[in-house]
Amino acid sequence: MRTVVAAALAAVLATGWSESVNVSLSCVTTAAPSVECTAQQTQGKSEVEACWDFEVACGNGTVVTAPRSCVKVKDGGTEKVTIPSDKLAGIDKCAGDTKPVAKLSNTTLNGKAFEFTPK
Repeated sequence: MRTVVAAALAAVLATGWSESVNVSLSCVTTAAPSVECTAQQTQGKSEVEACWDFEVACGNGTVVTAPRSCVKVKDGGTEKVTIPSDKLAGIDKCAGDTKPVAKLSNTTLNGKAFEFTPK
């Protein structure tokens, strides 16, 4: 199973001055099996916490779910989160699937919900 999903989050932070902050998220399933997610701050410097839910819909109807993930990024940095197979509920029922579809949902920046733009 290999699938990729990406999103872009944006916020205007309530700091001493307004700063526009953008964070891009991408997750990929690996052969391990695991899920590797990357959060990259593409605009702004202030520290923000990006959180998301990740799931994969398998061709046989199984939905593989991962625990909610969060990571803090700042200064235009990039942070990675790896979700191991023992945290992926239902992964055993999706083995060998050739057409899985990944989805990021419930995306937040600093605890506030934001729509994301799939890439």
